[in-house]
Amino acid sequence: MSKKLQILSAILKLILLVAIQLMIEQAPQLVLGHQEITINLSFIFIINCLMLLFTSNYRWFYLLQFISLAIYAVVLVPQLFFFNMFNFYARMNYIFLSPGNFIIAFVYLLIAAAAITGIAWLQVKLMKGMGRQIYIMPVFAIVLLITKLVAPTAVFISAAAIPTNKPNSENKSIIPWRKLYIDYIGNNNIEQIQKDYNKFSKGKTAITPYQCNTTDDESTTSLAPTIQYLQDTNANKDFLLLMESWGELAEPKAQEKLMQHIRNLFNQHGAALTTHYRLTFGRTCFHGNTSSAEGRELLNMNDEESYRAFLERNVKPPHNITAFKNQNGYHTIAGFTASKQYGSNMSNAEGFRRALGFKSRFYYEELSQHYKDNKENTYKAVYDENMIDSILNESKRYEKVFAYALTINTHTPFRLDVTNNIDGKYYYQIKRHLFKSFKESQQAYDQFYRIASIINHLFKRVAEAQSFDRILIIGDHANPDIRTRGLYNLKTVPYLILERR
Repeated sequence: MSKKLQILSAILKLILLVAIQLMIEQAPQLVLGHQEITINLSFIFIINCLMLLFTSNYRWFYLLQFISLAIYAVVLVPQLFFFNMFNFYARMNYIFLSPGNFIIAFVYLLIAAAAITGIAWLQVKLMKGMGRQIYIMPVFAIVLLITKLVAPTAVFISAAAIPTNKPNSENKSIIPWRKLYIDYIGNNNIEQIQKDYNKFSKGKTAITPYQCNTTDDESTTSLAPTIQYLQDTNANKDFLLLMESWGELAEPKAQEKLMQHIRNLFNQHGAALTTHYRLTFGRTCFHGNTSSAEGRELLNMNDEESYRAFLERNVKPPHNITAFKNQNGYHTIAGFTASKQYGSNMSNAEGFRRALGFKSRFYYEELSQHYKDNKENTYKAVYDENMIDSILNESKRYEKVFAYALTINTHTPFRLDVTNNIDGKYYYQIKRHLFKSFKESQQAYDQFYRIASIINHLFKRVAEAQSFDRILIIGDHANPDIRTRGLYNLKTVPYLILERR
């Protein structure tokens, strides 16, 4: 083979190597439709290439590349699936609470490890095939490093992300994501990870009051909806329902379509509901995970670090609606569908609710004695509807009540229980009406169907008993599942409030 053909062969193999590297690093986002995609070469990969200038021992490349991919899996995958990787690892005790529920996850982990091993082996084979032309890789790496210093990141915005002056127009795009970044090395979320670590390391020490600002959050307020609407003595019975993974779709028209569907559910219950209650929709900013949302609504706090400060160091928050209701003669009730042992930072749900001051508290441990288990995710829990029924039954015993419930059935990894949770005609009827709103994502549709069915169950119970004066139903955060996260506005969550007329 001539010298030119050898060089050409080495260049083609290099291109294939780069393609493999891009696939490794960005496949989860590219394939599953994350709304912002960064294409780059990992820093460790380039360092490994440069090392080949000084050694021909491919085992070092194999070992270092395997380690770099393992780091990617340990660091970035939780960062993609959850909003703060440090808070994710603080919940590893969940595995020990219900190990049987994580068998599938362990199988996926083994498959991923085998795939990483195979990919690294393929990379080594390609490099060996370059023979004497191996210098092409480190030279290419050096060019990338130099280019990185002088060239800015290229950003491509899809049609769906470009604003229009026409109020009723709807931008169309076949591209599932909204922004595409092309970087020569990229920071691989290092800046965000550093910010998350700085926040996490400052936990337990101070309270950050809840605050939205127009620039970052698309809304401006200093009070969470629960504090704004329910922290007073204007009603005898208030109910707060925090809905797991109920987010707001990124496309306003699609979101309005979903809200109209919920409005239709409300109206379908007829005069028993519509004559006595008015329904109002709203939105507010969100920061973080479910624990952050609990702190947001019950204590008017801004993040999980504040949650930890309240729970573990007894730092006083700016508001505590439970304490306020207790001081004004209300009986306070807290219900949680899952086990009392679940919770933030190796703590537990019971500890948080006890610290808040709830007089009555019940969990899976009590509910499972009367209701069957829910199998829609890895959490040990009963059906959310059963927990809502228990809240309503408990509230009948008291003249003045503040009740709080947190759902869990729609938590990721979510899979709709077709046997128990589908009303066939209703499921397919609204599927035809709403499916385009989810850009052909069956998983996102199933999750919204389940959320809407829980809300509709509460509508039905309120229509029957009319026991509560005000009911606030609010999402905790957007769905963190990377398969559907690109569909959601990651700055806001929706809510609705029922108020007695």
